Order: sequence, then structure tokens, then C-alpha cells
Amino acid sequence: MLPYLHILIRVEEDGSLRALGAFTSKEKQQAYLEERRLTEKDVRRDFYNGPFNSEIKAIYAGHRKWNMERYQLGGYFQTEGDAWNSVTQEGYVGVLRIDTTYADQQTFEEQALQLYDKLQKRWRLTSYKELIKKEGSAKTNANITLRFYVDALESFKPKTKRDMRALYALLVFVPIFPIALFHSLGQRPKYGENLDSVKWLPEVASDVSYYQSAQINVYEFNVNETDFLKWAELNGMTARRLATQESISRYKAYMVADESKQQKSNPTDGEITVEEFTEWQSAINAKFSLGFIARNNQTGAKVIFDSETERAYYEEFK
Repeated sequence: MLPYLHILIRVEEDGSLRALGAFTSKEKQQAYLEERRLTEKDVRRDFYNGPFNSEIKAIYAGHRKWNMERYQLGGYFQTEGDAWNSVTQEGYVGVLRIDTTYADQQTFEEQALQLYDKLQKRWRLTSYKELIKKEGSAKTNANITLRFYVDALESFKPKTKRDMRALYALLVFVPIFPIALFHSLGQRPKYGENLDSVKWLPEVASDVSYYQSAQINVYEFNVNETDFLKWAELNGMTARRLATQESISRYKAYMVADESKQQKSNPTDGEITVEEFTEWQSAINAKFSLGFIARNNQTGAKVIFDSETERAYYEEFK
């Protein structure tokens, strides 16, 4: 357990403050400072009180706009949701990967921009240049990097070397769209939506939706907390309460979209709105802060139970 984290903050030319990184020791913070070739007059130092466990890989910094279009730090948080609650609509949230190096940080940001460029062409999003004109480079880069970290990387985690190779191919050709990968392998997946019951789930499970193929098994169903914990134990899973926000892929991420509906919702002469993009993200990826998470160490399966809706979400890469 760590009592606190060392935070490094850069002072921008207009007086705005931007959190650069979070470090477990003063020595690592200083090494980052020297690697980035910043002097003491360029930065400020801060602390984020813990305790923190070793499972925490990143925290989030909330930046909110204040006097003269400048940004001040609204605080540091262990979940993205808490960070957004601390800033206004004009603010932004930056992801601070703990003990990152400047070289790794640059690579990470470059990958995020490359991903956004592909998404912009696919979904006709606002261009990167236009975003900078509207929001400024600091807010634009922070928001794009945050989306890359939370959605593209955390939504699914490969369990084997084979899955790692699949992930690399996915990031190169069609980032965060697993549909193309699995269908290109010539598989004949099975899927269903809003079924009253299925043979491979207990009778207490209802409103079942799923997608199953030779590579992936994803499904979700309604069940109360007591029955969920019994089911998880019978399936060799150890359940624990959620300590931080967790995300998981939904079955819709792997299903082929209805082309007629897609054309209506994405006209060729228009751009997809932020609201539409957010709605699409929610359809393929779910995030939860209240409930349980259970894992099977042998199969790599992960399931999250949402206490608010009493719905379980299961994901397993084969």
C-alpha cells in the first residue's frame, strides 16, 4: 500500500495548470522531469493522498476552466466518473498512468491520435484540427488520450499470446472494432437478444443477450445479487466488490450492424455528433462502479455484476 502519489504539474504560458504524471517516489518524479527537459520554474509539485494498492495503474486529473480561459486542477481521482463530476462541461479529464516515462507517454499519445484519425474517417467525427480550434490543444489531446486509454485498451484484455497477436492486428487495422477480426476468420457465430432463458444459464437468469464464436464468448443477463454470487462460485469464480470503476465489452461490440439503420443514423453528408458517439460507446462497452467483479483464473473469464440494475455481464476470450 502506498500512502500517497507524487504529482508533477506543468505551468502553461497562459498560467493554466496541467497534470503531467503521477509517481510512486520522488526519484521517479525527478527522472521524468529531467527526461522531459523541464526546469523547476516550469513545474509545480503536488501530492495525492492514498492509500493505494498495486492494482491501480492510473489515476485521473480533472481540469476545469476558470478566469481568462485558463484551466485549473479540480483534483485527482481513482475513477474517470469521479473526475468528470468535479469539472464543468468546459473542463477535461486527463489520464495519469502511474510511473510512466516520457518516452512511453509520447508513444501512448501518438497511438491515441492515430486511433482518433481512423475513427474520424470511419465515423465522420470532427477533425483533429477543428477540435484544436474549438477546444485548444491541451483539452483536445487529453480527451483523445483518455478515450484511447479507457475504451480501446481497458474494454478487453487478452489472456493468451494468441490473443495478444490478435490485439496487435486489431490496433493496426480496425482499432476497437473486433467485428472485422472475428468475421474475417470465417467463423459462424451464434447470437441472440432479449431471450427469456437459455440452456447454459440457470433458470434464475432472464433477459439474456449473447454473442458466441470460436474466439469470444460474451453475454449478459438479469439476476439478483444472491443468485449471481452462487452462480459465480459454482463456475469457479472468486467474486469481490468493485473498488474502482471497471469496464467490459458487451455482445453488441461483436455483432454486425444493420446497414439500413446505420445509413439512416450516419448520413453520408453529415458528421456524427458527440452524443451519438457516446451512445455508440455505451452500446458496445459498459462501465460500472457499484457491484461485484468475478474472475476465473483458469479460463480468463471475467464477469461484472451491476448492483443498480441487477444485471451481469460476462466476457471470455478463448
